[in-house]
Parts: sequence; C-alpha cells; structure tokens
Amino acid sequence: MKIQILDKTKKKKLISGLEEFGINKIQELLIRTGKERIRAYSGNLSKEEIMDLWRILPIEGIGLYIAKEIIDKDGKKEIRLSIDGLHLLKDQIKNNIITLNEKQEKEWFKSNKIDFERQSKLKGFVAVKSSDEKDFIGFGKISQDQKNLFGYLPKERRRKTMVL
Repeated sequence: MKIQILDKTKKKKLISGLEEFGINKIQELLIRTGKERIRAYSGNLSKEEIMDLWRILPIEGIGLYIAKEIIDKDGKKEIRLSIDGLHLLKDQIKNNIITLNEKQEKEWFKSNKIDFERQSKLKGFVAVKSSDEKDFIGFGKISQDQKNLFGYLPKERRRKTMVL
C-alpha cells in the first residue's frame, strides 16, 4: 500500500474541510494511507526518513488514524473524523456538536439510528457528545430530512445486547 505525506497545500485543503467544526490547525504531519485514510504522525522521523523506511519496509500504519476522506453520492468530498481524531482535536471542536440524552446514548452504542423529537438545525457530519457533556463519543451524520442521526461507531466499540 502506498503512503503519501501531505504537503502544505494538501494539508490546508484537508483542514478547510474541517473548518465547519472550528478546526483550523493540525500540528502533526498528515499521511494518506490508501485512497482515503488520513493519519497524524508526531514522531521524530522526518518526511524523507519515513519515505526511505517505506521503501525498505511496506509501512501501512504510521501515526494515528484520525480521518477518512470520502466522496458522497453527489460527488462531493467529505471528511469524517475517527474517534481518535475527535479526541486529538477535541480542544478545537466548537461547532456542529450534538449532545445526546441518556436514552439516545444507549441507542448510539448499539449502533442504532437516533430519532430526534425536534428537527435538528445541523446537517451533514456532526461530533457527538455524551449525555454528561464531558466527552466526545463519536462522529455521526444527520439525515437529509434532518430528523435522524446515523453513527459511525466501529464494531469493537458497540455494546452487545444480551438475551436472557
């Protein structure tokens, strides 16, 4: 798998896709792995050293997986943060935040869609906070009719339902 270290122009373009959340700066070196995964690297290796190492050993997982750059059905590029990306950039995220109540949070962790009693003013991707408003629990997307929230919770983070 080929890796690509994002130069200043590509990094700015990626960050501009996250400005709707209030994110305007990412300190780490950004690396694209595959076609859509973005990783953040903050180690001591230079860009040249990383590429030299990649030529010797096929590196696939350098840095922390923080985002996925996807193309929606209309052909528009969208950026979806991972849970690790949310926690890395949490101090900058000020906009497009939804706080769930306890009932909604339980459904979120089962990976069910969340129905809103009232219409949400937000659209597209949103950062999701827990009911106690202390921490981000994931990243979701508001439906076209703005009445449902769909989660992107990895399978290993979902709660299992037990039948007794």
